[in-house]
Amino acid sequence: MLDNQNSAKMPIRVKFKSEILQDEERQVMAYETNGQYYLKGETEYIVFSEDQGNGKKLDVIYKLSDQEVWVSRSGNGVKMKQTFRAGELTAGLYDSEFGIFHLETDTEKVVRMQDPVKNRGSIQLQYQLKVQGQETGQYFITIHYEEEQTT
Repeated sequence: MLDNQNSAKMPIRVKFKSEILQDEERQVMAYETNGQYYLKGETEYIVFSEDQGNGKKLDVIYKLSDQEVWVSRSGNGVKMKQTFRAGELTAGLYDSEFGIFHLETDTEKVVRMQDPVKNRGSIQLQYQLKVQGQETGQYFITIHYEEEQTT
């Protein structure tokens, strides 16, 4: 990937997939988009936009360190912050036009893989989520990213 002294942003192609299992029902959402990857000190960042339909987009930032994965989603009246640490329970917030909702994330698995030679990598998250104390299901998030080739 980029060297630590260079905080230049590398254009990437992002493949995002979310699976939610709740009461034996599975919901799957997947999309591809363009984004950016960069290093700031020892921390990696993956930045992209999530299309919400009707021309609405959320700005998404994944901040990756050795100890945790932190995500922020914002735009169109939504602000969400969530932290993932394997084997730990973490608190987060979801702020929308409907109010502020407290998130409780019980992260079972965080897997990060990198291929610095080919400038690509992936993140896998597996967790249970409670919103306002209510169980909302088991989540499986997979993000693959690789340097976008310019022609």
